Amino acid sequence: MGTARAADDFKRLRIAADRRLATEAWPPVAGAPAFVGQVTSDTSTIAVGRFVLVGPTYILGPEAEGGAGTLNVGMGSSVPVYLIGPAVPSKGDFLVCRFVDHRWVAERMSAGGISGPPPITIASCFCPIPATLSMTSGNPSCNYGMFQSCTIAYQATPGWASGLGLGPMIFLSNERFLDSNSQSYFYYYMWCQYNQFSLTRLYPTSPYGSPYRDALLYSWLLGGHGNSCNPFRLDGGKPYPGSDQSCLVMIDPA
Repeated sequence: MGTARAADDFKRLRIAADRRLATEAWPPVAGAPAFVGQVTSDTSTIAVGRFVLVGPTYILGPEAEGGAGTLNVGMGSSVPVYLIGPAVPSKGDFLVCRFVDHRWVAERMSAGGISGPPPITIASCFCPIPATLSMTSGNPSCNYGMFQSCTIAYQATPGWASGLGLGPMIFLSNERFLDSNSQSYFYYYMWCQYNQFSLTRLYPTSPYGSPYRDALLYSWLLGGHGNSCNPFRLDGGKPYPGSDQSCLVMIDPA
């Protein structure tokens, strides 16, 4: 009887300790706790199915559309995180760590068998992104032809867009399209902020200014139906409020 009670007491203490670790590692948020951590374990000790040490990281920067985020690793103690895989990170890599069944757990996504360059890792995005993407419009005539099918690739920001503050590398369509309203040509621009992907249009020249960045046109939220990191797919998004809500835009690896 005493042995059973001691085991129960130990279990309760262990659960309490894990909960305390969760609140110390990162401020509590709605839903399951999660934080971004930088791997501090030596690469030679890292393997799928083992615990790695990560340093909790603060995500800083202006909280504005298109604002550049920065990752600042805390100087406190490291947190043991169980690595699911399927890929193996290296020391210095960033992982999204989630609290599951009284343990911190992290995935490390791989290219998922996709041919071509390795996926792109952006500091402000929770999801590695294939370097080349296929954008498919469910109805090219929707919203006066606002959404067309095309290829979107990670590439150097063209010179004409340097004044838009987008950074040196962006996801941009490989071809341009004619806006039937303004009679100006535009390119599709996709970006990611934490767990949301967004799409808009960039105009080298337009009646509204030159160059010109359009308002948010379409968005996808990771964790929503049809949206995932591995395999990468953005098939469950929505157009901007007030537009034709039947417009369907899907983005998948090319």
